Amino acid sequence: MRFEELNWSSLLPYDVGDESTEYERDFVAQFKRAALSGNYSTLSRLVVVLNSSYNNFSLPVRIQLCQVLYELILNESLDLTLLWDCCSTLTEILSKDDKITPDVLTLDWTGLYSMVKAQVFPKTWHDNPFIRSVKSSFLINLVQTANKFFDSSAAKDILQELLPQIQFNSYDWQTATIQLLYIFMPRYYLRDGTNETPGSAGVKGPEQWLPTLFSLWSFNLRAGNYSAYLLKIIASIAYEQKGCLDLTDSQIRFAFASGLHLFNLPLSRNIATLPRSISAGFTDTSLIYRLPKNGWMPISEEKAATFAKFIVYTLRDDSPGGTLLQFEQLVQMIEPFYHPSNNGTWSSILARFLRQLSKDLLQRTRDENKEDTVVPPGARLPRHIRRRFVLSIRTLAMMLLFSKGEELVSLSHSTLKYLAEVEPDLIFRPLLDTLYTAIDAVTETHRVISAIRALAKLAPTLSNFSLYPEGAQHVAPLLTLTLPGIDANDPTKAFFTLTFVADLCANGVVLEELQSTGDMPALATPSKTPPQSTDDVVIDESLPEMDMEQIEWITRASTAQFEAWIDQFLHRVFMLTDNMSSSLDVGNGTVFSDRSLIRVASRATRLVLFQCSERYHPMISRLITNFATSITNLSALESVCWIVTEFASAIPERAFASLLPMCCEKIGEEISNGVGSVPSLSKRSTVHSETTLIWYTSLLSAITESMNSFYLMKYKTQIVSTMNLLFEHCLSSNVYTTGGTVLLTLLNALTTVYPDSKDSGRSVPKHIWQDPEFHKNHFRFWGKHAPVPESLASLEWHEPTLQEAEFALELAHTIIVPRINELNCMLDKLSGKREYSNLEKVQLHRLLTILICGLRGISSMIPPNEAQFDLANLPDMLADLDSSNSMPSLFKLDGQVPAGYVFTDPESVGYKEVRQIRDSIGQVALKAMEHLATSNEDNVENIKVVIVLAEAFMCYYGVDKGGYEASRRSWNFGIDSFAIDYSTCVVPRYFAIRRVVLTQLARMLRNTQFMRVEKLHHDISSQLAHFCLSQYAEVRSYAVSAIHNVFCIIPETKFPLIPRFLAELEDKESSTPERMTGAIKALDVLPIRNLFKRNWKYLSKLALALCRAQHEDKQNVKKLIRDFALWHVIFVAPPLPIQELKPHTIELLQGLCSESSPQMNAMIASDREKCEQRIEFAKEEKVRLVNALIDITRDAGTTWRFAALAGTYLDQLTALYSPIEPRLATTLAEYVTSDLLLFRENSAMNLTRLLSKIRKRSKDSCPGISVNSRRITLKSSQHGTSIFNKQTYTDLCEQALASSIKNNGASEVSEPLVDNPALGWFAWPAEVKAYVQPPPGETMAYDHIDPGSQDAYEAVRKVMFADGKWDRIAKLFSLESARPPEDDVFGISRAFLYTELFTLFDLPLLEKAWPAIDRLARDFEHPCAQRAASELISGLLRGSKHWALGSLKKMWDKVVPLLSVVFSKLRPDSIRFWQRCLQFAFARRDPRRFLPLLKQIIYGRPFDPQSEAPFVEATKLELLRVLICCWDWRIASSIIASKPRLLEALAHPYQQVRDSAGVFMYVLSSAEFFVSYPKVDMAIEDLARYGPTGCDFSHWKGTPRTQTLIHRMIEQVKGWETEHVPSNEGTSNYSRGSKTLLTFFLAGFSHGSRRLAIDNIPSVLPLVSVLQEQHDDEDVSRMAKVLLQFFSQILYTPQILEDVATNILSLLDNSSNMWHVVTKMLPLLCTLTFANRFTLAQEMRVRIVDTTVLFLEHDQIEVRQAASASLTSLIKCASSKVISDINSGFSAKLIKRLPRFRNGKQPKNPAAYNRLILTRHAGVLGLSCLVLAFPYTIPDWMPEVLVQLSECIDDPNPIQATVQRTFAEFRRTHMDTWHEDRKKFTSDQLEILTDMLVSPCYYA
Repeated sequence: MRFEELNWSSLLPYDVGDESTEYERDFVAQFKRAALSGNYSTLSRLVVVLNSSYNNFSLPVRIQLCQVLYELILNESLDLTLLWDCCSTLTEILSKDDKITPDVLTLDWTGLYSMVKAQVFPKTWHDNPFIRSVKSSFLINLVQTANKFFDSSAAKDILQELLPQIQFNSYDWQTATIQLLYIFMPRYYLRDGTNETPGSAGVKGPEQWLPTLFSLWSFNLRAGNYSAYLLKIIASIAYEQKGCLDLTDSQIRFAFASGLHLFNLPLSRNIATLPRSISAGFTDTSLIYRLPKNGWMPISEEKAATFAKFIVYTLRDDSPGGTLLQFEQLVQMIEPFYHPSNNGTWSSILARFLRQLSKDLLQRTRDENKEDTVVPPGARLPRHIRRRFVLSIRTLAMMLLFSKGEELVSLSHSTLKYLAEVEPDLIFRPLLDTLYTAIDAVTETHRVISAIRALAKLAPTLSNFSLYPEGAQHVAPLLTLTLPGIDANDPTKAFFTLTFVADLCANGVVLEELQSTGDMPALATPSKTPPQSTDDVVIDESLPEMDMEQIEWITRASTAQFEAWIDQFLHRVFMLTDNMSSSLDVGNGTVFSDRSLIRVASRATRLVLFQCSERYHPMISRLITNFATSITNLSALESVCWIVTEFASAIPERAFASLLPMCCEKIGEEISNGVGSVPSLSKRSTVHSETTLIWYTSLLSAITESMNSFYLMKYKTQIVSTMNLLFEHCLSSNVYTTGGTVLLTLLNALTTVYPDSKDSGRSVPKHIWQDPEFHKNHFRFWGKHAPVPESLASLEWHEPTLQEAEFALELAHTIIVPRINELNCMLDKLSGKREYSNLEKVQLHRLLTILICGLRGISSMIPPNEAQFDLANLPDMLADLDSSNSMPSLFKLDGQVPAGYVFTDPESVGYKEVRQIRDSIGQVALKAMEHLATSNEDNVENIKVVIVLAEAFMCYYGVDKGGYEASRRSWNFGIDSFAIDYSTCVVPRYFAIRRVVLTQLARMLRNTQFMRVEKLHHDISSQLAHFCLSQYAEVRSYAVSAIHNVFCIIPETKFPLIPRFLAELEDKESSTPERMTGAIKALDVLPIRNLFKRNWKYLSKLALALCRAQHEDKQNVKKLIRDFALWHVIFVAPPLPIQELKPHTIELLQGLCSESSPQMNAMIASDREKCEQRIEFAKEEKVRLVNALIDITRDAGTTWRFAALAGTYLDQLTALYSPIEPRLATTLAEYVTSDLLLFRENSAMNLTRLLSKIRKRSKDSCPGISVNSRRITLKSSQHGTSIFNKQTYTDLCEQALASSIKNNGASEVSEPLVDNPALGWFAWPAEVKAYVQPPPGETMAYDHIDPGSQDAYEAVRKVMFADGKWDRIAKLFSLESARPPEDDVFGISRAFLYTELFTLFDLPLLEKAWPAIDRLARDFEHPCAQRAASELISGLLRGSKHWALGSLKKMWDKVVPLLSVVFSKLRPDSIRFWQRCLQFAFARRDPRRFLPLLKQIIYGRPFDPQSEAPFVEATKLELLRVLICCWDWRIASSIIASKPRLLEALAHPYQQVRDSAGVFMYVLSSAEFFVSYPKVDMAIEDLARYGPTGCDFSHWKGTPRTQTLIHRMIEQVKGWETEHVPSNEGTSNYSRGSKTLLTFFLAGFSHGSRRLAIDNIPSVLPLVSVLQEQHDDEDVSRMAKVLLQFFSQILYTPQILEDVATNILSLLDNSSNMWHVVTKMLPLLCTLTFANRFTLAQEMRVRIVDTTVLFLEHDQIEVRQAASASLTSLIKCASSKVISDINSGFSAKLIKRLPRFRNGKQPKNPAAYNRLILTRHAGVLGLSCLVLAFPYTIPDWMPEVLVQLSECIDDPNPIQATVQRTFAEFRRTHMDTWHEDRKKFTSDQLEILTDMLVSPCYYA
């Protein structure tokens, strides 16, 4: 049984009956009733209830509910609130209920895809951006969860849908398309090896389309987000397959290669950035398509976490090329980046990656070890593989243990915790050595804190004897060692030390000394079995293994420390308590406040006292009693009371005997001396004489709070006597308040159901604790927890006895009732009196305080008066029910449930007495509130108290909402430390008891919501509302909090008060900022907020109230209004008509609930009628609201903020399915030309959406409308042959242009127009949306308008065709922006408005607007005018999509000549506007729609490289580049056909022209690449032929034209090189041509396609390597270096990587004499190897290493140094065999020693001597590389290498200097871990090493 499925109510001591069955029956009946009747309010609340209670239902019902929810989500008639609730609930159920599997639930993906697509690729008439962002978020979350329930056969259909939308030459839509592919691709397939889905015979698994996925992956290598999502697809499938996914070695290497690039590692010393002139040429066009920012959807998941999931779930064996070996190599490569000294941007990513690896490994291990596991035996992870994997992770986690950042340390602890649960022996042995050493390091505080935090995190695992027996022997030593951590001067360390103690005890550690007999058994000899090992990892650490007998002996011996430890622990807690300040709500500059620290100290003390042996009780009693009575420092009072409470709970017999009589005696003495009799309301300043009285009263309160009625009854007489003294003689608020607490806790102990205190705190049940055998071997029970039902079966509960009930009633009659009467008399006496004396205030406060405590104390004696619900009205009650996350789940839908009340029979005497007392308190509370509200509103303290009393009367029946939430938070906090496996029901008993107590509280809290509402409740809530409007902030705060809780418990009370609060927002004489603040905060409470979401009775009133609340100028009030309105406006929508559910949905609902009685059908019909009436009312309200908002907007007195708010509401209320108000249309059209900028902008956006809705409604409702006849659907296959091929739509534009030129402008487009330029680039879909040629003439496309929108259409037309309107538009929208001129941007929203206007009103509007457009466009002196003109023309061009041919001809006759002039006079400050203009106009449009303009751009103004106007020529290229960016492959051939003279600009004298030419040549050449499979099926089949990783699209040599172009550029530059004369000016053809050539290739790293650059850079590599050394032109050198860095950092596929590496090696071989080139190329070769380690062949890696080794013997010292640095990095990427070979080779170089020369003698053969020095230096450098490659570990071979290096210390320089640097670096990197690393050396080696490390300065 899962943890969430436990029926906690069944564990309570009273009978709850068969609640779950009844609840399930009632719930499904009401759910069906609400769904079929269209009662969305009730349905929404039931859906929220389902979120918290679905575990109470049977599995078939849960499955059916999921199906119904899914069908409802696909119903487009749901409002935003219900859609949100349904998505959230379904996501929660599908993600957490592991019994709902794809085998029992299948969901259809198509409907959800349509909804998500509408949010990601929206039309103008879709939801506004606010709504769209909200919808897309929860819809995407649902898709990610529901994905595994999609039928696996849907993979083919999803690929058919999405692959045709991919176009990788640009970034516009590819990102969102890839995200859709990720979230929708099915992940679940059968794991039985057949790869067939049930019911889908012949459906293949993912293996058939994985090659396609890898082919897509190759398009954009090293694009982090793009690669991450493709990796996520594979990782998600691997996760769902639970290890059954078969990936090939090449696929795994490819994934590892991409994963390596997700870590943001510094692959080179200087990360390259593109020059601004290149990168600025590529802009984000997502706004044009209304996509999310930068095209990315709101999907939140860390990239590294995805990589970790892939690794864990593809881990199977240790086969060569498998995941394990690749991961071990990855660890070796990234290990240095985990060290604390290498902190950087990558650190957090790497740490999270490690945490996710360990977490996923633990989850996989748990899944495979379950008894009912679904993982086949062959797919389960072998233990030796798992251990190797754990060892690899452990190495990195140990490095992070003492990191600098708080986050990294915490992540390392989590990692170690997860790993310890998998393989505890591999983790704890080395970890404990490290922790012992760290805790002893007194001078290194950060290491001590990290060590203690690690222990606190790992405590449950360490003390689990069954999991890790050896851990038991460390418990006592670690407790002793960490004890000094309890230090008030270091709160962080103290907090984690106490957490460590508490978690150990909670996990079952018993603090009792055990007897160990005899001597310790001898340790076993180390195992002679050879350790399992691989080339890189050795598993067995050759540590002596201990048998169970030795472990138990040591554990028993260690328990001797417990008695002394308990004594020291309590003393340290006492010191901590005594030193804590009283500022419990303010932190002291540390992470933890005093309150949180004392709470954890209290918790730890409680657990220690419960888990210690009875033999220590006398000592504990003596210590705590002396401590509690020896100090009277009130600043420590609360802390001391907590400890006393825990003492009284754990050892009640001693606590009560030693403290309670003493407290009563001391209190009596103090009161008899007159202490506390001085009237005072002060809480902070206490009279010194009252200290002792307050202290002992508080101790008495702490004792009674221990909830132990047995001992309280024993001291009944003393307690009652003491309380009478406190209440009769004390007038100090501190004293009588504490006395009230005594009364409260006493009554609670007598009347409440709770677990027996002594039994509830121990880790085992009472019968086990009392078993002598348990105490002899208690350590065997550490960490051993029984299932919850078994653990709590014998739990003893306190249930009120008759004597206890009588005692409680006695207290009520002797203390509470007299105070009620006294308060009544006092209020009568004070009636009409406005000024109180101090004594009167204190007396009133005292009486109210006592009543609060008394009322709370008796609240659990009787249940609330239960309301009687009529079944017909049950939906309305459920709709008002508070089902927020802060409330517990329901136990019954229509009434109260048993909750352990003392009296339940309304006719019993006790019930009537308690009810009368409660009612009397309520009446007197109301009387006090009325009195204070009318005559003494300045009496703040008493008003606050009476508010608390009123709230308690209304809401408190054993518990209130705040108390329940606090208990739940406390439980969650405690349970988080144990990382409970929720797939089981095994938890520590301590937490299980707290959870069942939480259930008891939940039942009592839920009963209050079924309380009968009486007039008294309404009267009190009315008074609370009055105090919400108080002038005092304290009173308002108390009242708003109270009224929030009241509304949650008694929803009926809020309805009369809402109009009252709304009225306070109106402009009237009584309005004040304070009253407005209180009203807004009261309206902002959750129960009212939920009402404002869809209840039109209040929604419209709130909207109007907010829009009219402009009379208050205070900023805090304005902010409250703004924030509240921004929340509310999101949920405002026109009322939705009730749509009939689909037959399938109705069938599911009928199957959900078989009950279909006439009574049920009648109730459904009645509910349906009510809902329809509400909808009609809502429609009327909506019309009134719209008119009122329009009046507000048009009112000249409305400020711009509130007019904008009204406009936002109006936009939300303009729905596609509802008629559009003409007044609204007129208002928006008029305000487009408002003098206020914000009005103009808002009106433009709102009018755009309004017009788009008119257009959409007209297309849908007018069958004869002209525009509908122009859209057709092309089928991809006709007569069995595909009509699409690689040339389809690539040459059509070129042909049309040629025809237009030939016919002098006349051209007829015969083929259908396909607007989506991405379609067919990769593959053609089965169907294509296309448009036929527009008809001749000037017929308007929208010649029919929807009747419901006709008036609005005419209203807009009237305004827009008014004289002077467009002149005013031109004037206002061409005003200078407030931002700097260089920051002025093209207005996308205005362009959309013009698009809608010209779409609807066609040519006549153009005739009206043209003079203004022409005037703006010809104003070349003002950039603002150019911007406005560009916006107008872009809207015109885009809006003419459906114009007739005659209208188009007239438009082009005007536009083309004008743009010809404009383009010829562009300036630097205006060109960006016209580029954006063209981008906007051309986006998603067939280029043949713009033939006249294309003809002008391409042929009308050809590029002239000989021109003397460089900017003009550059603009020509920039405009051509816009065409490529918009249409790519669809326009490339047309531009190429014009034969632009690009090559002639290679050495153009102006940089602007060169940069434009270089970038344009690249994008034009790249645009010639496309794949264009005729069908998706053909693509999948063809790509599978290339192998597991598909076809490699990462590189492409280009067309013959492109190859010729590149060849000619290179040859031209080489030719100029011979003529080049070095000059500081850098003005030669060689320099200029080189820059253009470099720009060409650099453009590939900014453009969407890199394949052309990747394939051709190797051929230009020799030239680039020379250019980086061109010192006479810094720009050339810099660009060459940037290009080489990009080139080396690219992730290459294996197909091209070998060629790249070969070219670099050849270049190095040919550059042996150009040592400068070698020093630059070696680091790049190293970076290339590191970045492509997993795709680079082993032979090539060896060759690279060998080449680098050769340069260690180079004559030039700089080359040797560069080779040394490169070799160090290469060794990190090498296998152990390669490292061994390197070690042998360099050691051999040191065999021959240097001869020694004395007295200045010289060698006989200097050349041979120098050669020997060079050889030995190479050997020393090589061995130094080996040492430095592993800076933080000591491999087995390293000690010998260090010894060899030490023997060279006497060699001459540079050998000696190299040795010194090596040992200095070794000392630096191993300083922190030397205490562990030295164990790897022999004594002789250590002696040698000590000489080298201790005195390095000797050789300096």
